[in-house]
Amino acid sequence: MKRIAAAAISALAATAVASGARPAKAPEPFASKGSFSVCVDPTFPPMEYYAKVGSTTPTGFDVDLARAVARRWGIKVAFVPTGFTRLLPALGSQKCDLIWSGIFVTPDRTKQFPAVGYMKTHRALLVKAGNPKRIHSPNDLSGRTVATQAGTKYVDALKALDKRLRGQRKKGVKIQTYPKASDAAASVFVGRADADLTQDTEAAFRITQTKGRFQIAYLYPQFDTFGVYYRRNDSAVGPAIKRELKALKTNGRMRTLAKKYHLPLRDLGLK
Repeated sequence: MKRIAAAAISALAATAVASGARPAKAPEPFASKGSFSVCVDPTFPPMEYYAKVGSTTPTGFDVDLARAVARRWGIKVAFVPTGFTRLLPALGSQKCDLIWSGIFVTPDRTKQFPAVGYMKTHRALLVKAGNPKRIHSPNDLSGRTVATQAGTKYVDALKALDKRLRGQRKKGVKIQTYPKASDAAASVFVGRADADLTQDTEAAFRITQTKGRFQIAYLYPQFDTFGVYYRRNDSAVGPAIKRELKALKTNGRMRTLAKKYHLPLRDLGLK
């Protein structure tokens, strides 16, 4: 009888490991502290945002994913609202332990801090429904005003486009930058800008939330990768996050969150 019970317990343990359900030990220095903190810019739905006006508790796919990792580690997680341009400096000054905030993995950023990629995503041009300015490609932005969030790679892309268009003796791009992604979208809605360069995830959210007052005019074929940034001295953190993300794919939790926030499964490496 004891042998049968022992065998049953072993089978259950094996199943838990296979499904990614067994809790894992948190990496240092999080294990010693019993917690970790995450810097987020809660203006980029559905990745991170405030669900209600006046709320001080962020929600979103990134937030829920970080909480899922914290639960597996059996420790607490706190979120530190931070403007996008201050995310990397905040990590460097130890105001938080991670950046998990819809931020691209790029060579210039990984020179400062290592990152773990977790999702592919495409840039998009968001315009008013009906596309009144007939924007169908980046070339159609010649002579147009384009809004985007300050401090992002979108700004660099628009500057490069402006330079290319002017080199072709065409009108350049008038670039408007805003501290929040939501402000950039709002500028299109009120007519201050003709388009908003953002991400497919945020564009889809805006279209849904405003009941079709926006549309995607152009989806860039190239993809970017969202990543979690951590400090280089915390060398155990990166491999630990990779393991947990893999486990959350295996046990179905990541799929559940992707469906909750209407994210394409393929962009998360899911079928």
